[in-house]
Amino acid sequence: MDMLDAGMADSLWIGLIVGLASLVQGLTGFGFALVAVSLLPFFMELQLAVTLVIAVSLIGNVVLWWYHRDSFEWSRVVHLVVAALVTIPVGVVGLKYVPEHLALQTLGVLILGYVAYSGLQLSLPELTGRSWAYAFGAASGVLTGAFNVGGPPMVIYASCNQWSLQQFKGNIPGVFTVMSLVAIATHLWQGDFDQTLVTQVGYAAPFFIAGLSSGIWLSNYINAAVFRQGVLLLLGAIGLKLLV
Repeated sequence: MDMLDAGMADSLWIGLIVGLASLVQGLTGFGFALVAVSLLPFFMELQLAVTLVIAVSLIGNVVLWWYHRDSFEWSRVVHLVVAALVTIPVGVVGLKYVPEHLALQTLGVLILGYVAYSGLQLSLPELTGRSWAYAFGAASGVLTGAFNVGGPPMVIYASCNQWSLQQFKGNIPGVFTVMSLVAIATHLWQGDFDQTLVTQVGYAAPFFIAGLSSGIWLSNYINAAVFRQGVLLLLGAIGLKLLV
């Protein structure tokens, strides 16, 4: 469905999905892009959904980066960022030329892969060489450009390098702020941001803020680990749905 033809009902659903995804992010610390990008294509074209999520998620990344700025370490992420900056345009441009049904099936596979990785809680080897940083950064860049789901490669890299919780909270939002800006610039260059999309971003932003704030507040009362398992089950069902 073209966003230009979307009625108020679809706009409301889009806002509610953004709110749900940000609620998940606030409660568990992950999942905004995965939940939003996996659900939004039911109400709008995939490329429009990706562009919308990149723009909205930039708000959260900037806020989190500023909040945890004292834990940000440029030396730990510079090689990740350099590689990602090279491959983000590849993902953005590539999505434009891949048939949407194939792109959705690819997204389904990626989501199921992340669910399997998170559910199995695999023991990962230590990968500290600079070449690994370039490899994971490049993979994250392609996935960010194509679907804005570049988180899994970054999470795996951070786990392999045994980042502390504070290093994770400080470094990941900083990396994705820079990556989101580059992705947005590439979408602007392609002409993907028109007045209608900007209006939809403005409409979705309050849902994002409300969901994120509610999730952070609820995290004091709800077992985040149990909720995380429920989210993984939801993502697994969505991933299977995208494959058929």
